Amino acid sequence: MMQRIQRLISDFVEDTGLTERHEIIHGTLYVTLKDPKGFDHFHKTIRTFFKEEVDNEGGVNMYAVGDEFAFDFVPEDREAPVFVEPYSEEKYSGKEIMDPTDIDKGIWSEFAEEEMFNNMDLTDEQESELDVLMNLEAESKRGK
Repeated sequence: MMQRIQRLISDFVEDTGLTERHEIIHGTLYVTLKDPKGFDHFHKTIRTFFKEEVDNEGGVNMYAVGDEFAFDFVPEDREAPVFVEPYSEEKYSGKEIMDPTDIDKGIWSEFAEEEMFNNMDLTDEQESELDVLMNLEAESKRGK
């Protein structure tokens, strides 16, 4: 992203007064909001500014990154359809009612456990014991 556009966006973000910290790295705006629940309002604000002042045929995609939010400036045809009615069947992406407190920090699944197991160097006895423990854990989750 050109320096002039980066400066324009950075100045606008400062003027909103909604952020604690912001920086642009490789064309992506990273923001820590003063009120993390106001992420949707900030997304609409930065999108409106970008379309009116920088590129009227562009769009802004938002991603939650830990306690920050990342905003990518993209062509209009690559923008996520988040500005439709939340329960409309038309172009519903699931992000419309996203709550930053619901962010999952990672997923642990049986597949991940199995892959980790496959990459371990264990003796036959250790492998057998681990297999029994994994089966017991799976059965206890199913209520057996």
